[in-house]
Amino acid sequence: MPNSLTFSSKETKLLLGITDCELMHMRTAGELQYIKKGNAFLYTLHDRKLLLNHPIAAKVINWHVGKHDLSADNWPRKENTLNSLIDLVEQILIPLERTFGELHITYGFVSAELNRHIQKHSPQGTYPSIDQHSGSEVNTADNLICDRNGLACDFLIKGFEQCMDEIMGYIVNNLSFDKLYYYGADRPIHISVGQENAKHLQVMGISKNGRRIPGRKAFGEDAIALAAEVTE
Repeated sequence: MPNSLTFSSKETKLLLGITDCELMHMRTAGELQYIKKGNAFLYTLHDRKLLLNHPIAAKVINWHVGKHDLSADNWPRKENTLNSLIDLVEQILIPLERTFGELHITYGFVSAELNRHIQKHSPQGTYPSIDQHSGSEVNTADNLICDRNGLACDFLIKGFEQCMDEIMGYIVNNLSFDKLYYYGADRPIHISVGQENAKHLQVMGISKNGRRIPGRKAFGEDAIALAAEVTE
């Protein structure tokens, strides 16, 4: 997917790890593509991998800090996982943050090491074989942890913690995604990108004994209609 995002001078310096002077030199030397809007310069990235330097990417990777005592780093080992992380940041997370405000990642990328730790100490409510949180990472037997590939995260948006239904509706109507699990207006949204981007909306319900269970679901244009019904 072509990168259509533009970045301010401040964001571009952060992504490239350069100074004001270096940014000006690269711009005047024709090394960066940009447009001028008033007195501001807006840049497009020459390499999508630079999005791995974005603060939102760091949030997806480091979400576990303070929650799980993991000595190893939580960085992806597989190139496909890194590419999916770039897609997640570019297609979903940056557009949401620019539209609504600061994101809080409640459950992000889960490396093989972190997955083993979670499954040993606090596996309740986790489904690593289907939830896409491990991307294209493999276990000790060299098998995919989740054969759906892609990548997922769960998130809230500051100021919208009680009205995530509004965020769900925006995503379904405006963004390209694979799966969206909607748990309620006051719960984090689970969102993923994938090879197919099936635009699958899954509404989750609660059973009589309090367990989360799948409810209604829809795909594509039908997902837009379902989202409208849910948010009425």
